[in-house]
Amino acid sequence: MLTPALDSVRQMQATGRIDRAGLHALVTQIERARHASMLGQQIARLAHGAIQQQPEALNLSHALRDALAQRHADLNTRGVAVHQAPKPAEVVVDATLLSALLSTLLDWSLSHACTSVDMRLDTMPWPTHARLVCRYGHTPKDQVPASGSTAHSAFGRSRAATLDCLSWQLLVQLASVMSLRVDRVDTEADTTLTLEFPDTVNDSLEGAASSKWDDAVANPDDARPLAGAQVLVIATRREVLNQIRQTLLPMRVGFDSVNTVDAARDFCRQGLPQAIIYESVMFDGAFDGLRSDIRQQCPELAWIEIVEQGDAFEISSFGGMSMARVGRDAIATSLPSALMFELAGGL
Repeated sequence: MLTPALDSVRQMQATGRIDRAGLHALVTQIERARHASMLGQQIARLAHGAIQQQPEALNLSHALRDALAQRHADLNTRGVAVHQAPKPAEVVVDATLLSALLSTLLDWSLSHACTSVDMRLDTMPWPTHARLVCRYGHTPKDQVPASGSTAHSAFGRSRAATLDCLSWQLLVQLASVMSLRVDRVDTEADTTLTLEFPDTVNDSLEGAASSKWDDAVANPDDARPLAGAQVLVIATRREVLNQIRQTLLPMRVGFDSVNTVDAARDFCRQGLPQAIIYESVMFDGAFDGLRSDIRQQCPELAWIEIVEQGDAFEISSFGGMSMARVGRDAIATSLPSALMFELAGGL
């Protein structure tokens, strides 16, 4: 995936110049490679296991609505319509994993869709479980080879391989960790994916809430899995620090704040936190040195960068370390998920 980017760089090196179209192509190629690296890291971490989930009853319809709202600009840019037919359904799952699942589902479907994407949410009566169905066309019907032809068979195999991309592998891993049932049916022109949630709260039957939910409410202290975690915030701007503070306070995490890299280094000499949240404007040679020193002492320490723009968080890697980025506009909504993603069981 990096080969086209390398070819572009070599061409620029040989000619000493690059035009606007070539620069755009190079940036696109690097972004694709970066995205593939991020997905690969997440798949590996999920497959490694030992994920400590915190199941709670969540409204699946609301979660789907929120996921779509976060991708509103992306949906408009792609010119793809997403049709919903949601019905109320409460499922017992880990909130962070559910958010990651729905985001990955949108990534996968939108990257292959050439038609509108239909999202249907309903509840099967017995045994009671919520069902999310995603259907979209992946190939225009007039481009599908005639049934029975040699080209038709080869086309089907090629299309299935294309759909089995890294986003799909991540989706399967997330569903497996969450104990969801996955069923995908591909035809020559479209794909239908069904996700079934076995742990669905059924209010119509006495005692129908799942045992996982019973365990969660029996231990209310577990409802805040980050309670007691120690976080260091490195921020130069008071308004950003206040945003982070207001978000962390309800989570019952312990946090300290500094406004320089030297102060952060002094703090860490006395004891390392479990996570460091920092403004992107802090990144320079001194900060990179601090991060390298800490990595040698504690490779599993979580790093969360607050960037100037964005309405969600993403997970990537840098030098073998997990890196989460949260847009400043989304600190209140996405920082808790980012912290959970980084600290809850090493996910």
